[in-house]
Amino acid sequence: MGYMSVFRAIMVRLMFTSHGVISIWRLTIATHEPCYWYVALVLCLLLVEMTVTLGKKAGKEWKWFCPSVFIYLMCIVPTIWFLELYELDKRINTNQTTSEYNRNKTTEKLSGNLGSVLGYKFEVSIPINLTSDEWIRTLEQLLLLILILGRWFLPKGKLTHDQLSQLLLVYIGTAADIVEFFEAFKEEQVRYNKHLCIVIMGIWSLSLIQFSLVLTATRVRRDRTGLIPVNHLAGHDGCCNPDVYGIIISICLQDLPFLVLRMLLIFKYYVLSYTNMFFTCKNTIVIVLLIYRLIVVQIERRKAA
Repeated sequence: MGYMSVFRAIMVRLMFTSHGVISIWRLTIATHEPCYWYVALVLCLLLVEMTVTLGKKAGKEWKWFCPSVFIYLMCIVPTIWFLELYELDKRINTNQTTSEYNRNKTTEKLSGNLGSVLGYKFEVSIPINLTSDEWIRTLEQLLLLILILGRWFLPKGKLTHDQLSQLLLVYIGTAADIVEFFEAFKEEQVRYNKHLCIVIMGIWSLSLIQFSLVLTATRVRRDRTGLIPVNHLAGHDGCCNPDVYGIIISICLQDLPFLVLRMLLIFKYYVLSYTNMFFTCKNTIVIVLLIYRLIVVQIERRKAA
């Protein structure tokens, strides 16, 4: 077992834990409900998972599924859900008046006591002046950034360097799409509609599952950027190979739900902003290209057989 692999495995899980604790801390500050600290118990599973990974896999990660990322999502996703729903109820209770809501700025101090030396106390204090919405968006975007960095720093296990680099590109592209998806919250028809906000959060949660899937995700990026050689497909029997699984996962977990929601905003709620129209066209084109790629993969597989 390499010491560097162990160090990287521990460092990434500490990074996951730190962001989870900060998110729960923000939730308890915003809602004044200390009971939300119980969500942090989920992070204890990271310790169990790390022990199993270090003991059984010698610090190397699993090839197809990343349990540490899944456990991290189990903690952070409910926390952000609670924050979003709390802020949504607060927006509705203000009778949709932006003047009162915009005054809801809070200054929180992130402070930590570093101990005392010779009678002098050392403490780090960082004043943060953010609105409630800015806090949530910051935590959501940090989530995506930490997922990318975490996968990069984690031991690659059975992944090759080429597969890992492709996986990181997949994560960056997926994160960009998710950030764009949250632009829907800026629409006036969405901000005060509880059902729409819940649907958006549900689709967001569904799309995050992709980050816990490893090898199939690398197929999707390759499918979107170039053809796979025929000899790569020849070794797979059956109706579905990893390339097909990757395409189906991408469509079902991200592209199709995103498109359905954007179409719903256009035709039912008349959200005709430039941003929504552009990303609707983008999601449509991506789905068409993935379906085309799916057909090509099947044709090439039959030819190779």
